Amino acid sequence: MQGMLRKRLLDALEACCPRPCPDAELNEEPRLDACADENEFASRVAEVGLHLALRRRLEERRGEIEAALKRMDTGVYGICEECGEDIGPARLCANPTAHLCVHCQADSERGRLSRCA
Repeated sequence: MQGMLRKRLLDALEACCPRPCPDAELNEEPRLDACADENEFASRVAEVGLHLALRRRLEERRGEIEAALKRMDTGVYGICEECGEDIGPARLCANPTAHLCVHCQADSERGRLSRCA
């Protein structure tokens, strides 16, 4: 099973590689003087913001995948980082980057929710 999960992680890692941007201007700051009007400038700012958010999420995802592969290489993959129990195979199949068991993940999320309230 770990071989199949490793392949899924490697495929996902390859999918996270940034592709060349078809619009080179997305890497530049939007300039008001290059836009026909304020509406075009606002659209451009939103476009650049979305592109940066997507790039950031891809980088986070890449880090999660690399961490999972490192856990595989060191022999601790599938072991909860919080309680030390095995992470269920169904959870690993659903989310190969999981580093917490279902119970510890739920506790972690409850803690985050209580801090937000």
